[in-house]
Amino acid sequence: MKVRQLFLALVSLTLLSGCEMMKEDVDDTYCGIFVCFKYDYNLQRADMFKDHVGGVTLYVFDSDGNYIRSYERNDVPNMGMMLYDGTYASCMQIDDLPKGDYRFLALANQRPYAETLQTPGAKYRRSELTPGDPSEKLTVTLDRLPLLGIPSSGISSVDHTAPMDTIWHGMTGSEAIHVEPYGYNTTTISMVRDTKMLTIGLHNLDDPKNISADEFDVYILDNNGTLAYNNDLLPDDELLYAPFHTWDTKSLDGYGTMTDKTAHFCLTFNRLVWHDKAEENAVLVIKNRSTEKEVAVINLTDFLSQGRNAYDQYAYSRQEYLDRSYDYYMDFFIKGDTWQYADVRINVLSWAKRIQNVNLK
Repeated sequence: MKVRQLFLALVSLTLLSGCEMMKEDVDDTYCGIFVCFKYDYNLQRADMFKDHVGGVTLYVFDSDGNYIRSYERNDVPNMGMMLYDGTYASCMQIDDLPKGDYRFLALANQRPYAETLQTPGAKYRRSELTPGDPSEKLTVTLDRLPLLGIPSSGISSVDHTAPMDTIWHGMTGSEAIHVEPYGYNTTTISMVRDTKMLTIGLHNLDDPKNISADEFDVYILDNNGTLAYNNDLLPDDELLYAPFHTWDTKSLDGYGTMTDKTAHFCLTFNRLVWHDKAEENAVLVIKNRSTEKEVAVINLTDFLSQGRNAYDQYAYSRQEYLDRSYDYYMDFFIKGDTWQYADVRINVLSWAKRIQNVNLK
């Protein structure tokens, strides 16, 4: 502990000495600000920024919310400046902003933004800003295509040839951050993950050995393809998210004989927002391809938000739980062309809640 304190003290003296030397040479020289990032707005309540994030863009606005410039993680030489204990491993050191009050907004991905645009699958595309633009002009829009075969449906399809690249959003609070010459200020931006993943298992109660993912269409419908600068959803077309991966698994008894099969579907999709009006929430549809009957049409936002009951000690609201959680699991148990009940699971807690189909007669 004493070694750490001594090391931090030496680093602080070095920074201050550098500022004082510049102060003697140039009247309006400044040392700047550390803008640090954390991603602990998750169910683990642990900072996973360094483990999950691979590229950050920091947008700088003046105190009135007018755009000044942006920094890419790789553009800042001191990004990742690390003391031996990792203190500044997730910070940008910015030293070219004049004295003043600023607001900061960050968008992050699993890799630098330019690289995300070269990967397969749907892209999160950011609007272009020029100096002086208001912060409201910054939006993030998910790629979409007209739904094949139904051009006038008003529904667009999200490319599901690959999982979507993950996006995080964060911004400083209502108070502007002051940058003072001749010394370093520090501010921390807490990030929220907007990209979600859902894994679904289908089980046949009539004939447990007879089911295949090829027999079903599974998709999510939601109006959630455009994010505002403050991470709110903007009015948008209805989007259809289909699985990027489907597969079947078999369960065997002690003699190697198959006892049942499960059809699996994995989907990625954008931020879920809870609405009091059920018809405004995201919908999950499971459809039998051969009979064209809808096996399930459910209020997905409501179903998934019930997972907050596993964390009663934190009293999460529906929206906080949906924003903290990013990896969902559901199992549907079907008879004929109708689901009988579903399990919403949280694997890390071995927790599950069974939901009956109240529409069954």
